[in-house]
Parts: sequence; C-alpha cells; structure tokens
Amino acid sequence: MLLSELARRMRIEFPGPAPGAPVPAEGAPVPPEGVPPPGGPFPWDGKAEVAFGRGAGDGAGDGPPDPDLTGATEDSRAVGPGFLFCAFKGASADGRSFIPQAEAAGCGATICSPPDPGGARPRILVTAESLRGAASEASRLVYGEPDAGLFMVGITGTNGKTTVCHLVESLLAEAGQAPGLIGTVGMRLPGGEEREAPNTTPEGPLLWKTLRDMADDGGKSAVMEVSSHALSLGRLGGLSFGAALFTNLSRDHLDFHADMEAYFKAKSLLFLGRGGSLEAGPGPGAPKMSLANADDPWGRRILAVPNLNAVGFGFKQGSVRGEVMKSGRGGVTLKVSSHRRDMTVRSRLLGRFNAENLLAAAAFGLAMGYGSDLIVRALSRSPGAPGRLSPVGTDERYLALVDYAHAPGALEAAVSAARDLNPSRVIVLFGCGGDRDKGKRPMMGAAAAKGDLVVLTSDNPRTEDQLAIIADAEKGVVEYGLARGDPSKAPNSKRTVSGVYYVEPDRAKAIWLGVSLMRDGDILLVAGKGHENYQITGREKRPFDDREETLKALRGAGKSE
Repeated sequence: MLLSELARRMRIEFPGPAPGAPVPAEGAPVPPEGVPPPGGPFPWDGKAEVAFGRGAGDGAGDGPPDPDLTGATEDSRAVGPGFLFCAFKGASADGRSFIPQAEAAGCGATICSPPDPGGARPRILVTAESLRGAASEASRLVYGEPDAGLFMVGITGTNGKTTVCHLVESLLAEAGQAPGLIGTVGMRLPGGEEREAPNTTPEGPLLWKTLRDMADDGGKSAVMEVSSHALSLGRLGGLSFGAALFTNLSRDHLDFHADMEAYFKAKSLLFLGRGGSLEAGPGPGAPKMSLANADDPWGRRILAVPNLNAVGFGFKQGSVRGEVMKSGRGGVTLKVSSHRRDMTVRSRLLGRFNAENLLAAAAFGLAMGYGSDLIVRALSRSPGAPGRLSPVGTDERYLALVDYAHAPGALEAAVSAARDLNPSRVIVLFGCGGDRDKGKRPMMGAAAAKGDLVVLTSDNPRTEDQLAIIADAEKGVVEYGLARGDPSKAPNSKRTVSGVYYVEPDRAKAIWLGVSLMRDGDILLVAGKGHENYQITGREKRPFDDREETLKALRGAGKSE
C-alpha cells in the first residue's frame, strides 16, 4: 500500500502523491469528503502528520516520496524492505533510537510520536497517547484488513481467559470454522503452526501480521485473549469482534491501572466499540454478540450496558446456568441449562473454576446456535490450556498440579480446586513477580495460606530484590495464622504437619522441598508460572519450567516413574 493511500485512509494529511504514483482503479470506492473511512473516526484525527527527510532515499522529482509499504513491525531487527517501522517507547528502550537501524534495513516509513526525530525516510507523526492505536490501524491496512474474512472472538477478564480461549477454539474447530488462536500461551494458525507470543495481546503490527497469516492459512475465525493493557494502549486499532466474552475481575495489574474501577473500564472497552460508554451503550464497531459472567459483580455491569446484545451465564444468575454434578481427580461433570435446552458436559479438566470456564464456553456455543451434541463433543474432548491445573507425575498417591495462578483470586481458586480433589493435605508453592503490583503480594500470601503447608519462593523477580518480594508476600501468610518452619528440617520430619510455611528463594530448590514434604494422598500445587518456560532475574531470561522441575523432583524422590 502506498504511503499516500495509507494516510488518506487514516485521515492523515499527505501533501499530494508523488509524481507518477498510481491512481485508484476505476470503480474503486472513494469515501465522500468529510466522511471517515471504515474504522473511523480516529482518536488521532487532526493530530497527526507526515514529515519528510532530506537524506538518501527521498526519491527524485518534485513531489514527496511515496513508498509502497509491504509490512509492519515494532522490532527494528525484523524490518524488511518497504516495512513500516513502528517506533514505540517501551519500559527500557525508545524505539525512536532504532530508526537509523530500521532505515538501513530498508524501511519505507516510520510511525512515531513528536518531536520529529528526522531521518532519510518519511515519518508519520502521531501524538504519543494515540501512537499505538494509529500504528495498529496502519498495520491493519498494510496487511490488507485480514479481519474482514475472519469471525473474531475476543475474551477478556482476570482469570480463565486462556482456558476459555482454548475451549472456544475447540468449539469453532468442531463447527468447521478453521480457527486461529492468540493468547498468553502462544499463537496457533488454523493449520496447526505454533508461534510464541511476546504478550497476551500482541502489539498491533504483530497482531495484524498474525491475522493475515491466519487468513492466508485458510482460517475462517480467530479467538484471542484481549488484555487490559492492549485495550488501554490501543493495540487493537480498528479491530471489531463478532463476539466478546467477559470471565470475571479480581485484583491484578494495579501497577498499570490506577484502581479496580480503571482496570474494569479498560476491560469494558472490548464491549463498547468507538465512542460507546457503560452509561450510554455501545458505539460503532461494538461486538455483535457479548457474553458475561452474571455471578461476577463486574460482569453484571457489562450485562447492564444499555442496548448491548448480551448473554449472561453463571451458577446462580444468568440465562445460561451451570451446575457441577461431579468434580474429582477424573475431571468435572457439568450440567448446562438454558431456556432452550439442557446438556451434560464431562470434561477431563479439574476443579470448579474449570467448570466456570466450561460454562462460559458452553454459553458461547449456545449463543452461536450450535447444537448440543456439537458443544458436548467439543468441550468433552478439549484438553484446555497447558499449565492450567496440569497434573504432573504418574503416581496417584502423589499428585502435583502446575498452574499459572499469579493473582490472588486465581490462586485462591486453584487452592479450592485442589481441595475439591479430596487430598490429605494441600501444599502450596508460590511466589510473586517483581516490578509488578506490590499491593497484591500479601493477598497472594493469604490465598496460599488456605492450603495446609506453604512454600514461599521466587517468581520472575526481575529487577527487584527477591527477598523483599518474599517479605511482602510473607505478611499475608503470617496474618492468616501460619507459623514459619525450618526448611532444612522439614524433609526429615516424621510428623505430618499443617499450618506451617517455609521460605526457599531458589525456585528449583523450593520445588524439591515441596515434593519432599508430600506424604501419601497429598497434592502439591506449584503456582505462578504454568506454561512459562523461563525465569526472569534482573534483565536475564533463563530457561526454567515448573513442569520439568516438578517431574524431576518427583522422580528423584521416588514419587513418579
């Protein structure tokens, strides 16, 4: 796409196309003057401009350069000829400093915030608060608006997003909708290709490149986790969803959001479209269909939005109701009822919170008009998401579960799910991430203390002192009433103790300690990292996988094959 055409579509002034630039084909749609193109109005309208450099690459002739843009990226190392380089300011680096590197790699233009950094290639200058949204919309256009051919499903909330995404993916696949998947665990193309995901919801350039690849891979739909960060920063650009689903809200990310109300309002943007509000109702581009957890007070606020085409689900409230018929080490049996029909889902997923995830997915299937047989078949077969209450080991006497729970509500739910499996004791191993919301750390400690024993350790300390992080979380464990034990004596104890916690900063050693504490019938819950295969200390990201470490410890203790 020519830069001049991109600017026109985005309502950014471009001082005339370059001499000899192709004109739109005869019959091509041209928006009337004063009417914003699809996706508008844009928040940067009237606050963006195109600037031109004086160096090599400006081209010849009397007019400004008008490069043909072939792709988009925020990573200067991934720039190819003709790419739009999106120069974002991150936590540790400013993308503007990499513009020379991007130009040397052949970028066609840069989009960044003022002041104009200069350069050899054209720059699209957008106010800092609108930059990510503008870059996402530009990427969408450069990649040919791939969402036009995909039924998009967005899922947001604090807990359950990843598992619900995987369950909805299973439903879409069973319905022949060739889905792609984007989320915390990774990205999967309709044909099965797996890719890493740098964020729960990628930055706009990578998001639109992935959706383009999904469409080219034969995809008919895509389901994605939508984070509050992505919604607040505008990473989605002009993306509109066919369906949006809200799971629940509990404390998380308050290092980014001012308070819970701000966190909720960021989440609610998924349902409101452009210019919509919780009080007045959705605006243009709002999802055609919305679903929300009616048992959750924040979910009820979504359901109360005027003129929102919404379906509520829950175990106590909502038009789609769930009832847990059975929950044990073999999985969950869930009865789902609506005004139209009843069905029973038997799943291998463990715990009540997975019953909630199954109910959310079943409500989506019903709202889509899928038959009961299809919904039951898809959900019963789905393995869910990796690292979400995932069993480790082979000896049924010593069950270890690895879970991603890294927020108070999620950890409490995971402990409760372990209790539902009728263990002799629940041993909870957890830590809190560094450079993140400090206020939730004591709450995490209190949630973990609802187990019988606690092992307090490190979890991605990043640039913070891991002992200071542990001390913050320890306050909640102590306030709940647990007494501190000596980890050097614990493995040799002949007594089956409860109400004690241990501190072991080294996560690998902590897992070995947790396994050594296990007696016949106990469950060890290793929480916080789930699918992650790394540990971040300082700026270093080194390999570390809770699943591998737990299995190694179980085998070393003779508690697994």
